[in-house]
Amino acid sequence: MKVMHIVTKADVGGAQTYVLELATAQLGDGHEVVIVAGTLGAMADEARRRGITVMEESALRREVGGLSEFRAARRLRERITGFGPDIVHAHSSKAGVLARLAGRSARVPTVYTAHGWPFQAGAAVPQRIVSWLGETAMGHWWGHVICLTEAEATLAHRWGVVRRRRLHVVPNGLPDVPAAVRAATASSSVTIVMVARFAPPKAQRDVLQAVGLMPAGDWVVQFVGDGPEFEAVRNSPEAAAAGGRVQFLGHRDDIGEILAAADVGLLWSRYEGMPLALMEAMRAGLVCVANDLPGVHALLGADAGMILDFRPEVLADALAALIADSARRAELGAAARRRFEHEFSMDRHLTRVLAVYDAATADLGVRSDR
Repeated sequence: MKVMHIVTKADVGGAQTYVLELATAQLGDGHEVVIVAGTLGAMADEARRRGITVMEESALRREVGGLSEFRAARRLRERITGFGPDIVHAHSSKAGVLARLAGRSARVPTVYTAHGWPFQAGAAVPQRIVSWLGETAMGHWWGHVICLTEAEATLAHRWGVVRRRRLHVVPNGLPDVPAAVRAATASSSVTIVMVARFAPPKAQRDVLQAVGLMPAGDWVVQFVGDGPEFEAVRNSPEAAAAGGRVQFLGHRDDIGEILAAADVGLLWSRYEGMPLALMEAMRAGLVCVANDLPGVHALLGADAGMILDFRPEVLADALAALIADSARRAELGAAARRRFEHEFSMDRHLTRVLAVYDAATADLGVRSDR
């Protein structure tokens, strides 16, 4: 099968990690895969190192709306007809709109993965309105849609953004890592790691407020990632007050090693689909701490981590308790690792995605060549 993935940016982020790992798995499964992106970055570099073709398409960098939307879709249609894919698989809202326009024009089965609906509570009101209009128009016009959780699918039904027969729930998956890059530390010093872009909806400032409420001790919070708000957060009064208890590591290519040396994986965000950074922490065997979101519940279940109210004082109390209780950290870390193994393997994910591809091709009376 020939698969074309379309994503707005091929840099750093959860959607980018998802595309990279899925494309890698598909390539290993014998499919021909290409990634088309508006801007290139670390993900594009890594994809090329893995033997995946990456194409840059400037049309994906333009704002969607009006005539520019149709011009951009025409450019994507040229990419599609040039490669001749059996399936177009889009990621992120802008790419999802344009890919479905282009896929309809080229009469190619199209699948769109919604990595968290941008019209849900927590997003800015103008973003919610514009994204809902675009998602609804495309969801009723062309292509099949993958939601990462049942809660996201329920939200799509409630807002009427996609026809039910075209909606599928497929949880994320990741390839496993060797035991050497799984957490195995047992020192008295505790490292808490949050891997996330410094951009909405992530809430690093709120974490810093929690740090300011925590008692002194032998622990440190590490922020891994870059983004448009990196310097503002690093130079904020909250960061200055935290002093040496907080480290800003910036963009890193050794996330696996950083997680293996840590004790707690943290995610604090205003909204999410199914956060891959938290799944990576589960894979590493870390105790996972996150705020109460549907995607977090889908990942951690009832007993594979700590799910908290979105308040700095609640986070401060939970982290302080974990710092003081090594047995509890080990128990929750082992539970997170078991849940990853049982629920979120890449093999299971790939099988589910291929089934969605079959459903999309069946709409055109075509069977995908698997």
